[in-house]
Amino acid sequence: MKNSTLLFGLAALLSVTNALSQTLAERQVITANYDQQALTLLEAELRKDFETNQRIAFEMAAQKGWETHMTLPNGGNALLVGVFDDGTPKYYATYNREGAITTRANTVNTGGVAGLDLNGENMIAGVWDGGLVRESHNLLEDRVLQIDNPGSISSHATHVSGTMVGSASQVNGQAKGMAPMAELLAYDFGGDEPEMTSAASQGMILSNHSYGIPADNVPLWYIGYYDSNARNIDRIIYNAPYYLPIVAAGNDRQSGANSGDGGYDYLTDKGVAKNNIVVAATFEVLEYEDASDVFMSSFSSWGPTDDGRIKPDISAKGVNMYSSTGASNGSYANFSGTSMSAPNVSGSLLLLQQHYNDLNGEYMLASTLRALALHTADEAGFAPGPDYRFGWGLLNTQHAAQVISQDGNESMIITETLDANDVYTYTFKADGTQVISATIAWTDPAANPLPGGNEDVATPSLVNDLDLRISQDGGVTFLPWVLDVATPTAGATTGDNVVDNVEKIEINTPEAGDYIVRVSHKGQLLVNDTQVFSLVIEGISSEGFMVSTTNANVLTCPELQTATFNIDVTFDEGLDDTVVLTFDAAPEGTTASIVPSSVTETATAVLTIEGIDALAFGSYPIVITATGTSQITNTYVSLEITDDIQVGLVELDSPSNNSQNRPIDGLELEWELASNATLGYEYEVALEDTFDTVVITGTTLELTTILSGLSYETEYFWRVRGVNECSSGTYDGFRRFVTEAELATNDNQIQSLMVYPNPANAQVTIESPVSTLERISVYSITGVLLLEKAVSANQVTIDVSGFATGTYFVKATTKNASSVIQVLKN
Repeated sequence: MKNSTLLFGLAALLSVTNALSQTLAERQVITANYDQQALTLLEAELRKDFETNQRIAFEMAAQKGWETHMTLPNGGNALLVGVFDDGTPKYYATYNREGAITTRANTVNTGGVAGLDLNGENMIAGVWDGGLVRESHNLLEDRVLQIDNPGSISSHATHVSGTMVGSASQVNGQAKGMAPMAELLAYDFGGDEPEMTSAASQGMILSNHSYGIPADNVPLWYIGYYDSNARNIDRIIYNAPYYLPIVAAGNDRQSGANSGDGGYDYLTDKGVAKNNIVVAATFEVLEYEDASDVFMSSFSSWGPTDDGRIKPDISAKGVNMYSSTGASNGSYANFSGTSMSAPNVSGSLLLLQQHYNDLNGEYMLASTLRALALHTADEAGFAPGPDYRFGWGLLNTQHAAQVISQDGNESMIITETLDANDVYTYTFKADGTQVISATIAWTDPAANPLPGGNEDVATPSLVNDLDLRISQDGGVTFLPWVLDVATPTAGATTGDNVVDNVEKIEINTPEAGDYIVRVSHKGQLLVNDTQVFSLVIEGISSEGFMVSTTNANVLTCPELQTATFNIDVTFDEGLDDTVVLTFDAAPEGTTASIVPSSVTETATAVLTIEGIDALAFGSYPIVITATGTSQITNTYVSLEITDDIQVGLVELDSPSNNSQNRPIDGLELEWELASNATLGYEYEVALEDTFDTVVITGTTLELTTILSGLSYETEYFWRVRGVNECSSGTYDGFRRFVTEAELATNDNQIQSLMVYPNPANAQVTIESPVSTLERISVYSITGVLLLEKAVSANQVTIDVSGFATGTYFVKATTKNASSVIQVLKN
């Protein structure tokens, strides 16, 4: 949609969220660590891609007689959004086929057996759908704001909205939504990805998407394929890690589009992304006792993805959902489809965010909410564990809310950051009477789509491969569930999962004693050598304290002399005890100490080993023991001495070698990740290929840097190498570029234009003694429009106090001319 509409939508978003939902302070916490510039650039890129692709598609539609907008026989809507490489038109279409009890959302609503009183008060979510929501419908109670203006009212969009947030006061509560007091921001699904990026950048935490690309509308190879749309969803979530889109799996299993796989392999588009939640549709379950109570619908699309990931993620009721329609303010109907099961899940998960915030004063990361929902799902299907039909099972909101309530006692919800070569461990006690289960999930960096045209290529889309293990102290090690993409009908087994960014371990008959949860990673961690992960554990016998560490394995070189391990001791609420920390022995030839050696409350102790230069290369295990009045817990760490941690070579990306006419300001250098570059990258820019005259040098943790202050028409050479604690890498060649020529003054420049002061602190004045100024625009160094003001004066002063220190461009426009002046902000 057009920018003017978007600007209105953003203003509406700010207005609604200020007045009705999460507070400004809460949204500031959510977005505090977001890279807003990256999100702005991503939004602009996705908007440009959508508009270009749809323009091309509409031009082809005019030539070939394709429909651009369609009302489907089942009452849904479809929109032409692009064209596949083989010339096939690409449509978004809604997923209706013609709740609350099944997902147990009703148990946490007011009056429910869980006693939690969760109805979505002061919560807000987004809904993207095909058409206009009837905001005035009695069921919605004016709690939906349509951000854009798609034209006609959609029964599908109105039904989805009612399923999410419908009131309990209408039709005797028969159409009550999952979160009956929450608010919704509604958008048409045209241009959804840039709009999602914008909304997420301002603090949106959850949205529903009951549409996608039907499997019978695509080439066969595209089904299950990780495409650019899936990648875009992963990019959005990675850059806005509190934001979780819920996506309908689709209704294509009976379409015959992929008849050769026995009903499996029917997912497309956003249903193949890694970091969202994809929802399958089941019949209603009035009282769950075991997996045999859950019946799959006849239409719900099944996985796997081409690389064998467990998709759909979860299941919910999607057959005969009774909710509002668009015919009138009092119209209702039963709809079926994954379009109905998805909002069932969306509304329920919004309640879990509400509950977590009520207890903790903050919201869960998207990876935490995803881990929690999948961890607590009820078993479904013919065999234990996940499958490609139901995902991880039937959503159980009551169980998930219980885990939140018991966090720190019988269960733990943990968010940690794993650094390169580190191992996280968490030691707890089990009494042998409860099932032990642990689930890890992480927001994985987006992968690059493989070349299209080939069916079922199993190359993993996983970028950072984390591993979850549970070991009994001194005993067996338990592995997570895995599925076999080559045999999708087979039940789950346990093993090494190398494709999913969620892993779960279940120990159904544990012995009493200590258990150690271990999180590690294979290979290198891409993007800054770190990965945030979320961990949910159940089956803990709360005896007083638990012990964990984020660096159970320290890989180092002897030149550093000293190695340290951080040991976290977490006390249960109300525990009055002294916990003494000891270790078995320091490696021979070294000295060691642990400080503090005893704690009386939750604290971090540091084990320091000095003199590691005396050690031979190899691994040195150390046992740390925490002893309380009635509890003894062991934690295992390892010091690994290596001859050298070699830094990999850096591959240069952009600009290409010998590129011409590069800008003197805002030129971005980009390169690929190098292994073991734990301290980042050193870059140099010089005037000759011998690098005798280096004019710019610096160090960054990013895979990019922006150059400014270059000279016009000048030849430059640049190179990059990685560095770590032990060594610096080798420069692997260099690249050359030449900067642009200085623009000459032309007749269309504003004569005698003055911009002052420059550099500026709080204000900038633009003065044109000869001509009347009509517009003033301010751009970032990367070309993003930051401020635009219509004026009619010879002198205009603008406020720049809120701008960050840096370089900006001020464009002044008169009736017949325009000029651009570079301004420095102090």
